[in-house]
Amino acid sequence: IDLMINLIPKEVFLKEEIYILEPACGFAQFLRRIKERYPHLNAKLLGIEINEEIFRKAISSKPKEIEIIKSDFLLFDLNCQFDLIIGNPPYGIPSSSSHYPIKIDFKTKEKYKTLFSTWYGKYNVYGAFIEKSIKLLKEKGYLIFIVPATFMILDEFKKLREFLSQNGKTKIIYMGLDVFKPYADVSTVILIFNKSKKESCKLELFEYKKGRIIPISFKKNWKGEIITFKTDFSLFLENLCHYKLGDIYEVKISPRTPEIKNNPYVIKSKICPSDEFIPILNSKNLTCCDIKYENFSGYWIKKSDIKKLRAYFDFPHIVLGLGFRKDGKVACAIDKKCYPWMGDVYHLIRKKDLMSGEFDLTDEEVVEYLSSDYVKRYIKDVYREITYHLSITQIKNIPIPTKKEFEEIRKK
Repeated sequence: IDLMINLIPKEVFLKEEIYILEPACGFAQFLRRIKERYPHLNAKLLGIEINEEIFRKAISSKPKEIEIIKSDFLLFDLNCQFDLIIGNPPYGIPSSSSHYPIKIDFKTKEKYKTLFSTWYGKYNVYGAFIEKSIKLLKEKGYLIFIVPATFMILDEFKKLREFLSQNGKTKIIYMGLDVFKPYADVSTVILIFNKSKKESCKLELFEYKKGRIIPISFKKNWKGEIITFKTDFSLFLENLCHYKLGDIYEVKISPRTPEIKNNPYVIKSKICPSDEFIPILNSKNLTCCDIKYENFSGYWIKKSDIKKLRAYFDFPHIVLGLGFRKDGKVACAIDKKCYPWMGDVYHLIRKKDLMSGEFDLTDEEVVEYLSSDYVKRYIKDVYREITYHLSITQIKNIPIPTKKEFEEIRKK
């Protein structure tokens, strides 16, 4: 909290009267600390909290200068704009399902989707908090949030990144995994956003190390692309390799569990129904350079019907796991037996255009490279500990060498 308050630009406090908001405020710790640090500040201090029990405790002990409203911030209409919005919004995918942390009903979720232009895919609620907060800022106002780092790279946040690039200047301070341990295992960043229609597209990336904020990179014309780190090794690999994986392969995702469950050609059984059936494989079947053709999923399908799941199941191709093995390597192999797959497994389908035709690594050599320490190190350098899963965008952006370039990598 003190670090984030220290990051508030001085010009915010130079105004005669300022409006400060803390969404999802809990006990309003940020507002209380600002009041303690700046007791003579002429400011309207407003917090919004949805939890009834926390709200009651907060208002029973708050200073009189702080106002707290009980409401869902994402649905609450505020008729004013703010010079500063600061806090720690909630994280999680909102759903009525038991395995998701933020419980909301279907009707409320549909309202969220309607209200927020950045909502995309399995959206995390903190993205909606960022969008609404920016809309509530005055011109030149500041947003300072501590949030997961996932919006930097995941495909679900591509609209949010575009929104940030179009509405002002973005500064990110990477905090790493340790901020909320042992209560939460999440890589976090401090997002500092300065709203400005005239000066959009500016991105600055920093890292917090041993009490110091260290500059990493600067981009003047950021358009919402994924945000990555740079090292000497990652730059060497990117500069040496003329191709990226997405130039050579289409990247497809396996059918998800609901699709498999509802497919009329799929049978769920602990044992094989008959000799005509083969198991539907999942990520448990995949290791580095090898596939175990056993049934870990409990689902079966006739060999003759697998094209009805996906056409590319019918020919040999590279399969690749979303997550990393415990040693940090990417799990991938060639499925030469042409089995069906489900869940967290990608499929690399070789393109047949001119660019891919000039690429001279075989699929076997590509698997060797993707399973290597080179790619392990590249992913670690570029994406740090932001996520334990690879997105399609991350996979497509992996630099991939020709035979000559592969030899050069080995030599170096």
